[in-house]
Amino acid sequence: MVKGFQKFIAYGDLHGSFACRDTIAALEKHIKDFKPDHIICLGDNFDNAALRKGISNTESDYYDSLVSDQLAGYMWLDRLKPTVFLNGNHEHRLYRVAEEAANGLVREYAKDGVKKLESHLRKMGCKVYPYHYQKGIHTIGKVAFVHGFVASVHAVKHTAEVFSPPGGATVMGHLHRIEAVHVVRHGGAQGYSGGCVADIPRLLYASHRHATMRWANGWLYGLISTRKGGGFKIWQAEKVEGQWIHP
Repeated sequence: MVKGFQKFIAYGDLHGSFACRDTIAALEKHIKDFKPDHIICLGDNFDNAALRKGISNTESDYYDSLVSDQLAGYMWLDRLKPTVFLNGNHEHRLYRVAEEAANGLVREYAKDGVKKLESHLRKMGCKVYPYHYQKGIHTIGKVAFVHGFVASVHAVKHTAEVFSPPGGATVMGHLHRIEAVHVVRHGGAQGYSGGCVADIPRLLYASHRHATMRWANGWLYGLISTRKGGGFKIWQAEKVEGQWIHP
């Protein structure tokens, strides 16, 4: 324990049944050893691939995929026990389908899914945020945590400029890549993208994109001062030569 600081671990983008079990095992060990005060899921704990185009009651393969994804997503929640949960764009699919699906059976399934997720997180004592550019930001001291709303080459810089408190930082998910930037703004700001916890080769929908070559497994962790206006320190956990590297 460092006096006057709280510890956090922030991870995201497991994508349900597409999660990387090796990365999750390493993350679990780090949580056990580091003993963070805050465990923050940055979103996309579930994949909900079957909802991308809207599942119908006749598409049994898509339904089976969705059920498998949901079971895996809940398993990761129970194993990693986040204290903060930021809905990502993949969780948002469930909310959108619950409101917009033309098929009544699909709409009711999605509504039940939303109720189950929110109930499960409440029972865990988890603070939950919607996927929303104003309401979906969790802040500890001078560090903001968001899922992320843009995916361009300058997304980390842009997100840090928008959401960082003056002199602070933004930690984001969504991008699947490892990146840290210092941005030009009054008071200064930093931006961090910590990679993902998904099994990247299995995310076939992105196999044709050059940007996928930037993706990597990892998560972020650090210290945030308990003093008003105090500082922070953020580190990256990543794999080097087959070994997970973090102090």
